[in-house]
Amino acid sequence: MTIRLYGVNKYGDGKLYGHTDGDGLAWDVSIDWDEDNLFDANEAARLTSVSINRGRVFLLAPIGEGFEEIQTGEATIRLRNADGRFDGWNTSSPLYPNVTLGKDVRIRVRDLGDTDAVYPLLRGVISKIVPTGYGEDAQVEIHVSDGLDFLRNYTARVAIQTAITPDEAIGLILDSVGWPSAWGRDLDASSETIPYWWASGNKKAMSEAQDLATSFLGYFFADASGQARYIKRSSVADAVANYPQEYLLKDLGNPQPFEILRNITRIKVHPRTQAATGTIWQLVGNIPTVPPGAGNALTIFANYTYNNVSTPARNVITPVATTDFLINSQSDGLGTNLTASCTVSLTDFGDTGKLVITNNSATIGYVVAIKIRGNAIYEPNVSDITYPIDLSTVRNPRELVFDLPWQQDLNVAVDLSNVLGPFYSAGHPIPNIKIDSRPSLQFAPDLFDIVTADLGYIGLNGVSFRVGGIEHTTDSQFENCQRVITRLYLEPYVSADDYMQWDTNSVWDTSTVFGY
Repeated sequence: MTIRLYGVNKYGDGKLYGHTDGDGLAWDVSIDWDEDNLFDANEAARLTSVSINRGRVFLLAPIGEGFEEIQTGEATIRLRNADGRFDGWNTSSPLYPNVTLGKDVRIRVRDLGDTDAVYPLLRGVISKIVPTGYGEDAQVEIHVSDGLDFLRNYTARVAIQTAITPDEAIGLILDSVGWPSAWGRDLDASSETIPYWWASGNKKAMSEAQDLATSFLGYFFADASGQARYIKRSSVADAVANYPQEYLLKDLGNPQPFEILRNITRIKVHPRTQAATGTIWQLVGNIPTVPPGAGNALTIFANYTYNNVSTPARNVITPVATTDFLINSQSDGLGTNLTASCTVSLTDFGDTGKLVITNNSATIGYVVAIKIRGNAIYEPNVSDITYPIDLSTVRNPRELVFDLPWQQDLNVAVDLSNVLGPFYSAGHPIPNIKIDSRPSLQFAPDLFDIVTADLGYIGLNGVSFRVGGIEHTTDSQFENCQRVITRLYLEPYVSADDYMQWDTNSVWDTSTVFGY
């Protein structure tokens, strides 16, 4: 989208509202009301408050069920509406009839101080519009959700792939649901491969992408500029900011050690293999009829199975006349054999096939037999790797379970267990910090960027974290949006450069790279 303009809130420049590193903030709250792919309406002059929440507050899910999900990024912007500009019923509004849901929104802020830096905060679409007040006091709340909401509303279906990397698979998921090109994508190229992968259409696209990221201990989210972002676990960049304690507000949070400490780690992996060519679906107990004529074709969706378990398949064969299907003029299989006058087409969806049966004869046909053959991809068993090996040594057990649906390499699972097990049994600080009126510290990091913190109050000096969650809220006492309070939720991460060092006697497999 084209950048049109910035707006400085006309009700103040921030100099009278507490400490600031510079000369205040300029807001860009642009909305593509007419959907022409141009951000040509900056509503910042009407802005009275902003709140933004992205990422996650907790690192671990309840009762140790892996990592907490990345939540949909959300923003609430409050605007003056005395002239009815944002009233969907107001035919006199210059926006009429475009004040509705689904409009593209970009929220950014510019530091008018020495750096003049521009910081993206969130991009998404309008999910709710709530008018409030009357007359001169009329305002409107516009709620915005980032691209993760889009992915949570569409199912993904991708045919089975072999030897595919996590970033390639995520890219196919985005393609399958029509991820807008205007939002963009930034997916770390990975050298790890998945022997067999598919998206069945039974899950939302976000769940599919999250499963892929989690299976390789990476991160998938929508970044502040709106891109679909995948960070692989071996990616450890330089810190984007350092947080000295003297620059932070006093209400520093640091949950107790037991919040993250887990003395048993279980990793579940799912090896898959390919079966010999065989029947993966057949029609049993039904004899459907197919009237003559192409306009009367019969469509059947067939779910592939192996040993009575749903499964995807490769090399699926379009049913062959006589070998795979028989169509007769009588339901008992007698009468005239119409098979040669009928056609069957197959569209393969990985774990499901779409059959279209067309009867080109002059009489009604009965499908007395039909089947699909292919190479089923099945899971012989789920492998469970546990740290420590001898559980009898553990007192007061607290488990952490990682179910990695697309991790199919048992050796990698052993490596992960031998690293994550000691890491989470040791316990690490998970502070959250609060910052006020320091734009370069508040707005520089995006989700899962690396930062450092000097927090003498809790005994930390120069320790690295990833940013797991971000909250920005303007001060409700003032309607000029010049004072922003930011809370960052910091997460410890495994890295050979920081928390962990591995010596030459380690069980560490050097083929497994870590920066998680």
